[in-house]
Amino acid sequence: MSEPTWGRSLRRTRRRPTLSILVASGAVLALAACSGGAGGSDGDSGSGAGGSESPGVTKSEVTVAYIGDLTGPDAGTEQTYYLGIKAAIDVANANGGVAGRKINLEAGDTKFDTPTAISLFTKYTTQDPALAILGINVSSMFEALDTKIKAAKVPVIGPVGVTQLTLDNPYVYQAQADLNVSSAAIASYINANQGADQKVGVATISTASGDEWFDLFGQAATDAGLTVGSHEKIDPTAVEAAAQVAKFKKESDTALTLHSGGGGGIALVKSMATGGLDVPVYSTFGANGPALWEAAGDLAPKVFAFDAFAPPDSDVAGRADLEAAMEANGDWDKYKLEKNYAEGWVIGNVLVQSLETAGTDLTVASFVDALESPDGFETGGYSDPINWSEDNGVTDPAAIHAFTYDEASGRIIQADKS
Repeated sequence: MSEPTWGRSLRRTRRRPTLSILVASGAVLALAACSGGAGGSDGDSGSGAGGSESPGVTKSEVTVAYIGDLTGPDAGTEQTYYLGIKAAIDVANANGGVAGRKINLEAGDTKFDTPTAISLFTKYTTQDPALAILGINVSSMFEALDTKIKAAKVPVIGPVGVTQLTLDNPYVYQAQADLNVSSAAIASYINANQGADQKVGVATISTASGDEWFDLFGQAATDAGLTVGSHEKIDPTAVEAAAQVAKFKKESDTALTLHSGGGGGIALVKSMATGGLDVPVYSTFGANGPALWEAAGDLAPKVFAFDAFAPPDSDVAGRADLEAAMEANGDWDKYKLEKNYAEGWVIGNVLVQSLETAGTDLTVASFVDALESPDGFETGGYSDPINWSEDNGVTDPAAIHAFTYDEASGRIIQADKS
């Protein structure tokens, strides 16, 4: 095996109080682990899921659980993310596991249904307790589970979605760009590339995070000298957004910003193409993926997605390890443009390395210490380093990049690369 391209060193996240332990993903990449920030080192580390100091841990195995949409309307995003996590776990297990233990990843399919998500959370924190939870990627589900997560003291690692609620919860380890930083990055990019005299319509998912995005982007737009148009909401299960597009067109918007999942993004750009609205679209991370540009057709060169994570086939130091793992699973050709796969791979390897650092005496406290190390984690170049010793989420706008589809190379590339 080649020398790992992941190691210690980082800077980007938040400080928290106490957590339970999470177990997690596979290893070939040797991402370096942490031990410092989310809060376990400062506060009472307490018991984790099921009231145990080591839930889901036996001498031969450690169990973690993924809660997300694997077959419903958001599966394009959430299942791809899950596959990246699983790939990292598969590599770790193929190399003997972690500290003598096999990693067991349980998969809980929410089907994009909040009551199902609540039932799965109860299962993995009481009936069949896991060391930690991965996923819970939708803001409405997180709202329903916020107090339950705090009560269970179970760490939730790397949700794809991010709101102020996830950032403030001391048991959540967030690696994606927060909406406040994303809004500043997008407003600044519009100003730099289109000019200040732009009227920007706002399309969002019809959830609390959509309202949060509208408020945050409104402030960032004002600071950047932009004018904000109407706020049009798109249902997560929508297959078209003709009415919303008609409203943006009527208001003569010169650009749109989008905050939604993959389905909402596809519905918007398809309806823009059929409705004759030919303006740039600037999306947050939620809709980022090849399906967005494929649906956009001739509009594709004007579609940009802002994200902290790059696609698997990016020219980065960690590509060889990820490509080998994806090839082994038969995933490379299908998912090499899916940044959610790379994000899952990174989170999986962060978790694996944290388990390695926690060692054979695996408890909630030892795992949290590893997660929160001030050294942080290198990510093989797929994002800026991750560091949960002080902050939660991406707090530096420079860590968020604009991606777009390059027809000549058939790749999703970084548009703001100097």
